[in-house]
Parts: sequence; structure tokens; C-alpha cells
Amino acid sequence: MKLTIFAAAAALGLAAAAAHADVNLVDNNQKVTVDCAKDKTVNISGNNAAVTLTGTCDAVNISGNKATVKGSAKMAMVSGNDNALTLDATDHIMVSGNKNAVTYKKAASVKTPMVMNSGTDNKISQTK
Repeated sequence: MKLTIFAAAAALGLAAAAAHADVNLVDNNQKVTVDCAKDKTVNISGNNAAVTLTGTCDAVNISGNKATVKGSAKMAMVSGNDNALTLDATDHIMVSGNKNAVTYKKAASVKTPMVMNSGTDNKISQTK
């Protein structure tokens, strides 16, 4: 009986863990709205994606080119080129791609966002 209850509890735990998924955009020209309460991480490897984030995601990772992202993410990592991120709140911005534009309004949960820019011709700035 104890084993059956444990197995059922474990299965419920796995189902609850699976409720938080990642969004992976691998095709080109995708337009999506992501509910960050359900999907904590957004990975964009396709080109010309248009993504709107509702709530605050844990991470947005962009390796594709010419993506447009609007919303909030605790961490934004950009290795693609010619992307535009307009972030309401973020804690970490890491850009290694080229010709990207990232603006942010405020920190999500830290005093000051950490910004790293190792690419070329990137524009990263705080707006009001």
C-alpha cells in the first residue's frame, strides 16, 4: 500500500514538473505570445521571430537572427544578429552577437542589471 501511494505521489510530482515547459522556436517567421507563468524559458533559433512575453520569464535565449522580443525576462542571452529586445524588466543581459538592439526599463529582482556585451555594433541601453 505504501509503495502504491509513493508511486502515485511520484507520478503527480512528475506531472506538476512537466507543467512548466520551455518554448522552442526553431522555424522561421513565427509570431507567438508566451505566458511566462507556464513557460519559463524561451529559446529562439529560427529567424524573424516576433515574441511577446506576458509576466516575467526566467530566460530568453536567442541564437536566431532578426527576432523581436517584448516583455520581461530575468536573463536575456543573444548570440544571433540583428535582433531587437524591448524589455520591461531584466536582471542579466548577455550579448555576443552583432548588430543587436536591447533596451530595458528596470531590474527584475536585483538592484542593477548586469550587462555583458562581447559582440560588435550592439546597442544596449536603459530607457524610462
